[in-house]
Amino acid sequence: MSFTFSQPSGGGGFFKPAEHDGHLVLITNCHKIEDRFDQFKGKEVPAATVDVVDLDADAELREGVLMTHGGLVNRLTPGAHMVLGRIGKATTASGFEAWVLQPFDEQGTDAQRAQAWLDAHAKPAVSQPAPAPQPQQQAPAAQAPAAASGMADPNDPAVQALLKSLQQK
Repeated sequence: MSFTFSQPSGGGGFFKPAEHDGHLVLITNCHKIEDRFDQFKGKEVPAATVDVVDLDADAELREGVLMTHGGLVNRLTPGAHMVLGRIGKATTASGFEAWVLQPFDEQGTDAQRAQAWLDAHAKPAVSQPAPAPQPQQQAPAAQAPAAASGMADPNDPAVQALLKSLQQK
């Protein structure tokens, strides 16, 4: 017996903001946000599982990617779709720099580029054909009045058997 094998998908992994510094990213879906233990920080930190596209790099959709930087995760909500922004740095209250998801340029072409990517990568909608109309069956003349009124025909043997079984109880 032989099997046909497929290659592993390109999904998963960690989002490394340093590799996307200044880049326009489109988060097509935020699957979930949960607290995960960070070994480096020694505490629980929020982490988001997202599908993301770097529009300034390879423009490939990466699915199931883990984002763990607070400045990125705090700009997302579970179930969010089509979040567009730029990866950058901001100075925190303690004076350190942190990776953040900055707003996209609404006056420029950022939204147009994201829309063009979506248009080029949209999956065609699958629609089912409408069921073929069934021909109307004519009721025999003796049953037409009962069928038209929505009532059971008292002369039908099945109805008579049902009535008889109900009377015996």
